[in-house]
Amino acid sequence: MTLAEKLLALHAVYPFSELNPEELLTIATAMRVHRFEPGALICEQGGVIARLYVRVDGHAVDAKGTRMQAVLGTTILLTGKAAPFAIKAGPEGFLALSLPRGKFFTVINECPALLVGFFRMPLLGVDYLGEPQS
Repeated sequence: MTLAEKLLALHAVYPFSELNPEELLTIATAMRVHRFEPGALICEQGGVIARLYVRVDGHAVDAKGTRMQAVLGTTILLTGKAAPFAIKAGPEGFLALSLPRGKFFTVINECPALLVGFFRMPLLGVDYLGEPQS
């Protein structure tokens, strides 16, 4: 992906859509493309996700196939709490921009509006689409 494509992909997803162009550029520059094949393991049950993922295409799902929201990893990164279930790429795979844990904390320090946005997102369990857990 080009830097322009990363910028467009990030701008399409809340809370990145709320950032000013300079903040978005800082984040887009730090992000890498990560592609998971269908069914590939993103985070094992009891694991701690090491990156923030922003969906570009496809979905991440839980063991039941429930889709996760577009920004994956905020709950685990912010709390350090282990994933209560495995997170895998959906049947169509999962293409995401990723930001390693260390850079994640640097970015939210430099872009506090992003942290505010994360706390406005539905942080139910591990980044569900806002659907109640059963």
